Amino acid sequence: MSSDATPQPYPGDPNQPPPGAYGPPPGAYQPQQPQPYVEAGAPQQPPGAYVPPGAYTPVPVPPSQTGRGRGPKVAVAAILSVVLLAAVGAVVLFKFVLNQGPDPAESFPATASMYVELNLDPSFDQTPKLIEHLQKFDELSDYDDTGELIDAFIEESGIEGVDADEDINSWLGLRHGLATWEHDGQTYAVLSLASTDADAAEDGMAQIRGAAGVEEDQFAYTVEDDHVLAVIGETGASDALTAAQTEAADEPLATSDDYSEARAWLDDDQLLVNWIDMDAVSDLAEMTTGAESDAVEDLYSGQVIYGLSAFDQGFQLTYRLFGDTEHPWTGTDGLMDTMGALPASDVALAAYVPENIDEITSSWLGFFEEFYGVEAEAEATSVGVPLTDAEYTEYLELQTQYYDGTITADDETRYLELDDRYWSAGTEDEPFVEESYGPDFGEIESVLGDFTGLLAGATLTGGANFMADEEIDPDSLHLGALLTEDNADELKDVIDSWTEDKPLPEGFEADGSELSYTGSAIADGTLADDERFSDFADHAPGECSAIAWVDLARAGEEFPEDFAGLEPLSAFAWAHGAVDGDGTGVMRLYLKD
Repeated sequence: MSSDATPQPYPGDPNQPPPGAYGPPPGAYQPQQPQPYVEAGAPQQPPGAYVPPGAYTPVPVPPSQTGRGRGPKVAVAAILSVVLLAAVGAVVLFKFVLNQGPDPAESFPATASMYVELNLDPSFDQTPKLIEHLQKFDELSDYDDTGELIDAFIEESGIEGVDADEDINSWLGLRHGLATWEHDGQTYAVLSLASTDADAAEDGMAQIRGAAGVEEDQFAYTVEDDHVLAVIGETGASDALTAAQTEAADEPLATSDDYSEARAWLDDDQLLVNWIDMDAVSDLAEMTTGAESDAVEDLYSGQVIYGLSAFDQGFQLTYRLFGDTEHPWTGTDGLMDTMGALPASDVALAAYVPENIDEITSSWLGFFEEFYGVEAEAEATSVGVPLTDAEYTEYLELQTQYYDGTITADDETRYLELDDRYWSAGTEDEPFVEESYGPDFGEIESVLGDFTGLLAGATLTGGANFMADEEIDPDSLHLGALLTEDNADELKDVIDSWTEDKPLPEGFEADGSELSYTGSAIADGTLADDERFSDFADHAPGECSAIAWVDLARAGEEFPEDFAGLEPLSAFAWAHGAVDGDGTGVMRLYLKD
């Protein structure tokens, strides 16, 4: 069944999907019967797995309001919030219905460039774990029922005229997908929503589109027996919908070689799956920068897949890069043991530098140079006429009007002319004549060449404890570089040259092949003594190239304001490595018991 157009003007940004018009709205109703079977011993659904308004959008942890600098804890918290809130977004939509819905990947064309699947009930093992973990956060039980939750979501989204129960909960299923797809020179969002009632879905989608104030040419959909397929774009959505259905019928994404290979690698029980065609990313870079995409393709090409799941102690994100060439950052099977032997610091890092680091660095520099190097220098030396004092004063006055939105059309033309001259030539008092904005790649290559030559095959480690007043306790800091040859003194000299010959802090020692620093109050014990770290080590890649560990329980103790609402977090761990020539990795977010 196809919907009728609603000829209302679209007030939003034509380059963005209309608010609330796609993506399964949060929340869900839970029928009293039937209840799904759960294996003996599995946690039962707590009464009320709810999320406060706004939790459906992954966002970084807000900065501290105390005036302290934003140290490593905030960066880590931002990463964690993406992983955690992805799961929160899942429980917002959760409801116990035995019919999961069709595989969304079967509804999308094989030429889709990116695909995200949300499966709210992948198994009788995953769902109870998800509910149990999220119930540890106080904010997830603030609502008396899911109707209040849906109402709050709709109110915050700004959509009026949509009834949560009648227009959404009456038909929304459990398994949903979103893809980006290129058609006829435009990029469209294609959405597949599992449906349990086709008639209710027809009415609900019509109400949602009408409330969003968009036309069929921007938001087109069709309702099938078990799902809704929608296409959203700036224009041509109706034609794109027809084309997407036709292509998916002949060559669906689910059966494409690239996607099926990547998806088969992940376990079936995933709450969230994200697949990306990196070749399409290089095409996007070419469109947005105007440069050839060869540099991006040389840096990386192939497919990437991520999977989010729940385990007994928290959440796990697993990924693999299915590259067309060997993954450059190879690992070593001894890095995890090295990491485990480090002091049991609040934050710790370990990395293996591959022996071909000079080739990797050269590739990265080539990528950087193509986009921002030689061509940027050539443009920067081509200067115009600097602004006079009077013109600069005029420029500042027009700039204020431009950003206030009070500038006239004629004055805007004048402002843009002055703005172009200012940024290309400066002012007579401070001209940009013959300035070069691009880096001196010859010097960069020389310095990095010396540095990477010494570090090839080395193992680097470090760690420290959190300290509220200084972010990191300097007395707990420990650093190490174990080189393949006895040239630690030479490495120390290179580092000294980078710091403009300012000596390294007292305590750095160069002894043969080892350059190290050990504070006066390093942590007691080793990371391997921590049960959380030992559990993580059992699930990390066999050959690791980089490992990170953060004790979030300790971070919460030292920075309670920055971790407000995240008290249940216990630890974060990440390991990246390689398997069969592909880059792969695991992130684990541990929660307190």
